[in-house]
Amino acid sequence: MSRDIKLFVGLGNLGRKYESTRHNFGFIVLDEIAMSKRLEFKTWENMASVSSCDCFECKVWLLKTMTFMNLSGRAIASFARYYRIEPEEIFVFYDDFSIPLGKYRIRMSGSAGGHNGVGSIIEHLHADNFPRMKLGIGPLPKFLQKSDFVLSRFNQEDKGKINLIKEVSVNIFEEINKSGIDKAVSIVKSL
Repeated sequence: MSRDIKLFVGLGNLGRKYESTRHNFGFIVLDEIAMSKRLEFKTWENMASVSSCDCFECKVWLLKTMTFMNLSGRAIASFARYYRIEPEEIFVFYDDFSIPLGKYRIRMSGSAGGHNGVGSIIEHLHADNFPRMKLGIGPLPKFLQKSDFVLSRFNQEDKGKINLIKEVSVNIFEEINKSGIDKAVSIVKSL
């Protein structure tokens, strides 16, 4: 069995004010993964909500930061150092308004692309070689500022597309842990 991801991270902002917002799509899919495995999150060092699973013969961690999005890297880097997790062993779920809602992209490395949470991770890990899944929340309406749009809530019409991405994310999590990241990505791309 090949498994090379030890930590799955969902990006978002903590607090009731940000629940169900587009910027919290990373939290939403990580919650779905945790629910599929009947896992509960617990506070780690007042920096993150963390859960773990021994369901793949190895410990796999799920992490949601307890900081604002643009400070996500601090908690992730601290956790990774403590558990000796390398950047390439971290898989990050986060929102991307340049991708239509219901679509996604998986990248093995790269720049932050203007995403403050990803920028913070790169800054604190001193690396950009962590795999990631960009969760589409777009398109960005012409009449809204980026910040207002990403902090807006999903509406009822979005539910079907959100559920689809949650299902895909659970499947990707399962496939990564069964087959390894490279094989999982090739399987997903062929669907």
